[in-house]
Amino acid sequence: MWRGDAMGGELQWSALPEARQAAAVGDFGTLLRVARTAARLTLAEAGQRCGYSAATLSRIERGRQRLTDVTVLRRLAAIFDIPPELFGLTDMNGPAIHQSAPPIDKVRGKAARREVGEDSVRRREVLGGLAGLVGSTLAGSTPAPTPPDRVVASLEDILLGHCPPPNRPIDPDWLRTMLTHAWSDFRACRYTRLSARLPQLVSAATASHSLTTEGQRPSAAATLARTYHLTTQVLVKLHEDGMAWSAMDRARHAAREADDPLLYAETARMTAIVLRRTRHGQRAQQTLIDAAQDLDESTRLRSPQQVAAYGRLLATAAYTAALTDRRDTARELLQEADEAGRRNGDRGEFADVDVMLYRISVARVLNDFGAAVQYARELRPDQLGTVERRARYWEDYALALHGRGAYTESFRALLAAERIAPQEVRYRPWAQHLTVALLNADRRQALPDLRNFAVRIGTPL
Repeated sequence: MWRGDAMGGELQWSALPEARQAAAVGDFGTLLRVARTAARLTLAEAGQRCGYSAATLSRIERGRQRLTDVTVLRRLAAIFDIPPELFGLTDMNGPAIHQSAPPIDKVRGKAARREVGEDSVRRREVLGGLAGLVGSTLAGSTPAPTPPDRVVASLEDILLGHCPPPNRPIDPDWLRTMLTHAWSDFRACRYTRLSARLPQLVSAATASHSLTTEGQRPSAAATLARTYHLTTQVLVKLHEDGMAWSAMDRARHAAREADDPLLYAETARMTAIVLRRTRHGQRAQQTLIDAAQDLDESTRLRSPQQVAAYGRLLATAAYTAALTDRRDTARELLQEADEAGRRNGDRGEFADVDVMLYRISVARVLNDFGAAVQYARELRPDQLGTVERRARYWEDYALALHGRGAYTESFRALLAAERIAPQEVRYRPWAQHLTVALLNADRRQALPDLRNFAVRIGTPL
């Protein structure tokens, strides 16, 4: 038990520098995340304990939703065995949340005589109390939700069926145009615009698929699958893994109905990404390899689009292997992906420069920071076709430089990412985490603009 350990000394996780720093600055979301991961709980499991959805708990942990209510803090401290002083609570023995609760012996004495009506009243009171606790966190002092928070909340309602889709026919051409615009927003890292567009798109694509005639269903299913591909990518970027799993599963069902090899391949890639983020790395690896073999056998890779899909599968498999330190496998898969990229030349969405981008990522996650920096310097970011890819380049470059201890250069790379994709830096977790790491490392204040940058992108100080 954590409490028993605490009596003999400080809890191990609370002695971590990350926990101490978070407690010092009042970053309760980070404290909650460290306590949750120390208990080996997923967001979904932890959410079940405290009555939050995984998405809401994720927003709290990332500091997007502030914890200010003392009653809520006491409740979370008790549930997750967080020392109350870390939450700034000096008295955990004050009035209980339910002050009118009778002594336990009286409850037992009355249990046999309790009527069904009394049970239902009690349940309503308990649920009402929990709703009030959640509401007190969401209201009043809580900052206005950011665009990522808004899109997550809206998608959560849609995926859970709280927002039924329109019951009228949807114009397929209008829907495809909307999907094209949404993908353009994603590739340009325009998350504010995407947050307004994507929930409506998911709802409309769902309605179109359910209301279409039998002959049009494959086309509607293909549009729905591509919509859920985009949704999955957005949720993965925001670290909403539980919701990404749901979106990925819906993409799989739609792709199966559309019966398109390219959709199968991209759906398998999305599936593998979600699998590896939820600690199923071996299954993710096998999914990617199987999908690449199936695509090769079914199409013989006759078109640039098929070659590009094949290359993306292998490059994603290489990155997946690197995450589990399978270096030789990662390098072999990258070599195969490179051959596919060279076959495509500068055509399509996957070429040799995209393989080089994966080389940087693979080297970084293998902690070969010197190699990652070298690869990054060999690649000009303007060679990459989209803002999203260029932002990914600067992300890997900045993180690799930080890994080498080159903090000034890492900060410059972070500024470069902000210049080309300000919303990527403002709203993505990697940029926030790197900024905090740079602040912690910059004890001599050699980076005078760093604190101003942290404030500009909304990093909790």
